[in-house]
Amino acid sequence: MIRTLPLTVAALFLYACGGSPDAGESLGQASQAVQGGRLDSNARDNFAVGVVNKYGNVCTATLIAPNLVLTARHCVIPPSADDTVTCASKFEKTVAPSYLQVTTAPNLYRASSYYKAIDVITPASDSFCGNDIALIMLADNIPDTEAVPVIPAVQFRMTDHSKVGGEVVAIGFGVTNPSATDSGQRRIRTNISITCVPGDAHYASCMEKAGVEVDAKAEFVTEGWVCSGDSGSGAFEQRSFDRGAPLVLGTLSRGPQTKDTCLAAVYTRTDAHADLIRDAGRKAAEKGGYAAPEWATSQPSADPTGTVCNDDGTCTDTSATDPSSGDARSKSSAGCSTSPSRAPFGGVLPLAGLALAGLALARRRR
Repeated sequence: MIRTLPLTVAALFLYACGGSPDAGESLGQASQAVQGGRLDSNARDNFAVGVVNKYGNVCTATLIAPNLVLTARHCVIPPSADDTVTCASKFEKTVAPSYLQVTTAPNLYRASSYYKAIDVITPASDSFCGNDIALIMLADNIPDTEAVPVIPAVQFRMTDHSKVGGEVVAIGFGVTNPSATDSGQRRIRTNISITCVPGDAHYASCMEKAGVEVDAKAEFVTEGWVCSGDSGSGAFEQRSFDRGAPLVLGTLSRGPQTKDTCLAAVYTRTDAHADLIRDAGRKAAEKGGYAAPEWATSQPSADPTGTVCNDDGTCTDTSATDPSSGDARSKSSAGCSTSPSRAPFGGVLPLAGLALAGLALARRRR
């Protein structure tokens, strides 16, 4: 039996929009990670950070500026007793920033320092599908000697194949398969195929290829290899990763899986929320006292393909239009500035939650 869930750890529930539009799906509570990936303690990859929620949730996120991380929106809301959701579902209000902390440690069991959040920024729309993205601003800058930020793909569309190839890298915290209990360590898997991008004629229909419902403007699908513990992790364009300058194309939202296997993965696109991310980048630079990164200040480039094709086969000339940038408005929850903590919330990492692996993830109504 197959279920579709968002991909978090501990109490990190995966909101799932897969399957038919009218079917509710399990959000689940599981601690899972990059399936078939190898352990990753390389300091080069410290941009893939862990996010700890005071409620006991643990997610993955991507450092895109010294004091700004990109993650999934379902990682910054309280856990819910109801584990069903459809694309008609709405996000709850985000938690207070004081509930969130970030660490660059590759092993959550051994993390010695945490950076506290002071702001949480989300899209204005509270609809689940296509809006499962959030930015967390930190009270203190993470030094380059600890982690080097990567670049979010907000200057071009995913349909620009001069910049985006057909494979991504996944890095996250969690278990090696849905039945394992080895979460909490960072793992990496390379050369994961992108299977569909709505609006891109290079790929088949997402419903046909991945068997899940996908927002036609703001999501894409890969062949998977990620599970619940990886919620909020980035999809890093393979060629840029190989060059040592990773581009993050999206944040991990959800995906179907069986008892033993993680299947397709649905990501929220960064290019669909470009204005939101760019605005957050400028705001974070002002707070952190550094020059805003180029991706946050320069103008986006046009898509050289000139056309965008929909899943129904219809194509539209876009050569005279600006790249889509999503909803520039945002919801922001601000908190108090504090200095980094040495341990999460009184020194207790929710490792009991990290042991919640192997829960059934099959689709179901509640």
